[in-house]
This record gives sequence, structure tokens and C-alpha cells, in this order.
Amino acid sequence: MARCTPPALALAAVLAVVAALLGGAQARHFTRCGLVHELRRQAFPTDKLRDWVCLVESESGRETSIKSRQNKDGSYDYGLFQINSRYWCGIGKVGGDCKMKCEDLLNDDISDDSRCAKKIYARHKFLAWNGWKSKCRDKRLPDISKC
Repeated sequence: MARCTPPALALAAVLAVVAALLGGAQARHFTRCGLVHELRRQAFPTDKLRDWVCLVESESGRETSIKSRQNKDGSYDYGLFQINSRYWCGIGKVGGDCKMKCEDLLNDDISDDSRCAKKIYARHKFLAWNGWKSKCRDKRLPDISKC
């Protein structure tokens, strides 16, 4: 029978705490209806839900942990809504017009992402997102009627 020494117990406790902390920051992949449900919970306007779903599907594939390749201007796009670091968030520090860290857009809690996306929309409508312009504007939008 193996004995647990105090250092081994301390290491196990530290690993358990780290695992618990990381567990809360995991990424999330939404189903289409799961995304619709979450957007409703985040109070996105019902009449624009199909556009928001199309935007998210075209920008991040409904995945919260996506960080883009570096853009031509040196910025990156983060999270479910692919929010740009040049204008909206700060890399490694609170910054941008949304006054948040870009890395906070990569976890499974989309409440801060949603606030920032709504701020972007209030200023630029969907035209701030290239994915929406190329794949959603004047195109057939996703069917969310079963959601």
C-alpha cells in the first residue's frame, strides 16, 4: 500500500486548485440552438438574431477560444465575435473602447463579449465584421426557427 507523504499531498492539493481554476476558463463550442439560447439570454434583439448567428458562425465557427492570425495592421481578433485588439480591447491589459483585456474574450463566459459586441454594433452596425459582410449581408441567413 502506497503512502502519501506531506509533499505529495501538498502537490495534489495545488494541482486540484489549478485544475479548478482552469476549469472555469475553458472554451466553449456552441451548437446553433445553444448559441441562439445564449444570445437571447444576453438580451440580443430578437429581430437581429439571425444576423448575429450568421456573424458568429462566419467569424468564429461558434467557438469562444478562437484568436485570429495577426492582421495586416498587427492586431488580432478574439473570441466568439472576433473582436479586434486595435480598437476594442487591450492585449495583456485592460484597454480599448470596451475597456477589457482581449484574453477575457477567449473563455466560455460571453457576457463581456456580448457587451463589447453590442457596443461595436451601436457604432458600426454589422459592417464592423468582415465575416458578416462577406457571408451574411444580402445572403440567406441561418434558420433558427426550431430553436
